[in-house]
Order: sequence, then C-alpha cells, then structure tokens
Amino acid sequence: MSQRILGIDVGSYSIKIAQIERSFGEFKLIDFFELPLVGETVLTDIQSAAATLHQFFLDHTLSFDYSVIAIPGTHVSLRIITLPFSNIRKIDQALEFELESLIPFDLEEILYDYCVISKGDNESKVLVAYQKEDDFKKILSGLHLNELDPRYIGVDTLDLAYLPNLGVLPPEGRYAIIDIGHTKTNLMVLEGSQTKLTRCLAWGGKKITQRIERYKECSFEEAEKIKHEHAVLKEFSQEPISQLLEEEFHQLLLEIKQSLFSLTEKGEPSIQAVYLCGGSSKISGVDSFFSSQLKINVSFLEVLNEQYNSLPESNEGIERVIPSALGIAMQGIYPAKGLNINFRRGDYAYTKHLIELGGSLKKMGAMAAALVLVALTYFIISFSVLSSQVSKFNRHISSQVAGSVQLTNAEKEKINTADSAIKTLNSKINSIQNRLGLLQEDTVMSPLEVLKKVSEVVPSRSELALNVDSISINENRVQIQAQAPTYEDIFKIRSKLEAVQGFKNVEDSDRKQRQGGYAFNLGFDLVEEGEKLTKNEPEKK
Repeated sequence: MSQRILGIDVGSYSIKIAQIERSFGEFKLIDFFELPLVGETVLTDIQSAAATLHQFFLDHTLSFDYSVIAIPGTHVSLRIITLPFSNIRKIDQALEFELESLIPFDLEEILYDYCVISKGDNESKVLVAYQKEDDFKKILSGLHLNELDPRYIGVDTLDLAYLPNLGVLPPEGRYAIIDIGHTKTNLMVLEGSQTKLTRCLAWGGKKITQRIERYKECSFEEAEKIKHEHAVLKEFSQEPISQLLEEEFHQLLLEIKQSLFSLTEKGEPSIQAVYLCGGSSKISGVDSFFSSQLKINVSFLEVLNEQYNSLPESNEGIERVIPSALGIAMQGIYPAKGLNINFRRGDYAYTKHLIELGGSLKKMGAMAAALVLVALTYFIISFSVLSSQVSKFNRHISSQVAGSVQLTNAEKEKINTADSAIKTLNSKINSIQNRLGLLQEDTVMSPLEVLKKVSEVVPSRSELALNVDSISINENRVQIQAQAPTYEDIFKIRSKLEAVQGFKNVEDSDRKQRQGGYAFNLGFDLVEEGEKLTKNEPEKK
C-alpha cells in the first residue's frame, strides 16, 4: 500500500513543498512547489507562512497521508551537551537539570527535544534543540488553520542530515553542506551519514539585496532582479556590484571558516569537499569564489537522481532550492536515519496516527481471525492425514523388526509403534554387548585375538587340507574340533601352536580315523598378560 508524504520547508523567502510517494521500500518524488511568501513586509514570518499556505491549498488539491514540516533554524536554539554516560534512561533523567544551567529561560517556558550524535563507553554527545512554547503554539495554530496536522515538526538546519539517504552524497569521507538562504545560512559537516557539526548562521542573500537597493536607489524587487540576473561574484573585480557582493560574502565565509576551525582545533580531520544549495547560491560565481577562499573542491548539490525523480518538466531549474524540502521529506520516511528532532511531543504529540492505528488494528484483528480459522482447518486435515501415515509406518516397522530378530511372543505383542520397535532392538543390542563383555572378562585375550593368532600359524589350504568343525573358548581354555589328512599333519599343527607366544599346554586327543583322514580334538590354555613360557614347559603350581 502506497503513502504520500508532504515535506514542507518554511523558509524566510519562500515555502518549498516536496511530495513523495512511498511504496514497498521505494519512494518517488512526484511533485514540487516553491511558494514565495505573501505580505512578508507587513506580517510576521509565521503569519506570512500561514497566509501563503492557506492560499496554496485553496488553489491546489493535494492528496497526502501525512505531512512533515521544518521551521527555520532562526526560531530554534541548538546546543551540544557532553554527558559522562551513554545510557538513554540516564540521559533523559539528567538532561533537564543540564539545560537549567545553560539556557536563559525557565524550563516551563520552552519545548525541547534531543538526539544522541555520538556515544562511547563512558560518554555521549547530545544535540538539544529548544524554542519558546508560545512561539511553537503560534506555528501550530497557523498550520491547523490550513487543516495541516504535521506528524513531525523539526528544524531545517538539522534536516540536512537526512540528505545522505538519497544516495547522492559520498558514503565515506568528510564534507560540508552549505544551504545559503534568504536571511540565514545552514551549515552541516557530515562524515558519511554521521553529523559532526551543525550551525545556523545569521547571514543570507537578503543582505546583498538591501546593499544593492541602497546603492542603486531602487526598489527591493528591482534589487533582487539585479542580484540574480546581472550580479557576478568575482574576486578583485572593479565592478561596483561585484565588489559589493565580495564584501558581503566575505562576512559569511568568515563565520564558516571559524566554524570549520572549531573542528580542526579539537583534532578533527579537515573536510574534503563542499556542496552548495539554497536560493542565494544561484548568484553567479558563488562556487568559484568559495573554492578559492576555502582552498577546497566546491560544487552544487545535485539531488534530482533519476532513480526516484518523477517530476514533470515544468519543475526544471529547481535543483538549488529543493534539497531542504527533500531532506525534510526524508525525515518522514526514515526518521531514525538522521537527527530525529521532533517538537510534537508531550501535550503537542501527533495523535492522528493513534486513531489510524486503532482502525488498522481492527482490520488486522479480523484478518488474524480469518488466518487462524484457515490455519486450524489446515491443521485438522493435515493431522488426520499424518495420523494415518504414522499408523501405517508403525505397522510396517513392527513387522520388519519381528521378522528380522528372534523374539518371544510376548515381545512381539509389545511392538506396535516405531518407538517400541527401537526400544526392543536396543534391548537386544544391550543384551548381546553384555554377553560379549562377560565373555571378554572371562578370557585372558579376546576371541578375535585368539582366532588371529591361530590363523597366522596354521599352514594354508594348499599346504595342508585342514577342516575346522568348531572352536570354543571357555574362560582360559580353547578347544578346536578339526579333521586332517594324516597323523603328521596333526603333529605339524600342534607344533605350530606350541610356538605361539601366549598359548601353553597344547595337546591333541580323541584321534579317530575317518574316511579321507583323521578327526581330532586340539586344546590349549591361554597365558596371562606378561607370563612367559618356553615350548612344552609345564605350568608351575
């Protein structure tokens, strides 16, 4: 099921709206709007933004599931606090006390939220954003007048941290994003997707417009046109407008250099690249000027990737102003993959999703009940089929065991399942092993060792036609019943056995002539381990 999300960037010159469609782990940028603020000279910025949005929604019918809004960084204060622990519960408990000593307001007057930007074994760095509660109420009231109930209300300075999720920035290395706006400039230093520095600098392109307005003695609108269509930012230029631009941008670069120097002063590595965006980055020559001043590669941030960009052709030329709105929309899609600051908490928490969740839970409950019913039916059918197969298998196993092992009638009656058949076989195996064990305990050497020694000394069939009828090993005595062609053969066998180490008292008896030879008994004792006897030496008593 697809969802449509509005990412709304409330700027000081215009409002940018990015419409994203998300479905099955993918998202598409389907529309974008830039709305110049109305009545900004007579209204407050909050009132002007509310009026602009009101007019927009009167003129456009947008279908969306929820919205995400970022307010300007000039309305919010940011602080990084270092705490001597990394447990989230401890951070929650200690943060309020830390803020009391750091901010010039009563905690009851402000709203704040935080996120952990780095964490070690015994230390964590926490980024805190706070603003006056009265200001937030005015913002929320203006949004409600336009029937907007945003799920997230964050800060545009911090939402730049969501841009790496678009896959258009380096996955490794340290770089800076500089969003040059109308009344402010947002600076963020990232290493891959990890935030290292964030600043909202009180400098924007409006200062240049005002300088041109005074120099040319023209209207503000005419000065804006000159700035974007004719002005060129160039070092050591003799053109008055260029000199004016250079003076103003030097002020911005001074603040940027000081911010970057604060990182290197702490032993942090230097940045490797700078990406520019924002409405005031449209001024001609900005990228070359920044590259020359910062001694680093500078390029414009290109976020309109073909993989997710489905914008119509009418939206061409928006590359410089769309990044902030896209970053805000990304917070709505991947809130945990960035600096998740959301002022909609506590008394101002977003509740619509709870109502939606209730309806979804009802639907899920009905679906779950249907699934349980299907699963139960399947189980009953499967159980019946499997029970029949198991019974058939047990009968087959029982018959196989009963036919292959000598069993009494009582034992056969007990075999009615595979388990009982296995138990009967194990019982028979244990019985045989016990008998073998007793036999081995009663003899000096094992029957296999005796047979091996006998076979090693008896001549082969080609030399002597010996037929063995039986061999019995009882305690330490071996008896062999055999047939040999002649008396000489009997003596030859006896002499061979007398020479075997471990055999003693070798003797033959009961010699009887039969057709084709003589039957005889041959017996000998087994010697205890370590006992040595010479040939024909009698046992000492």
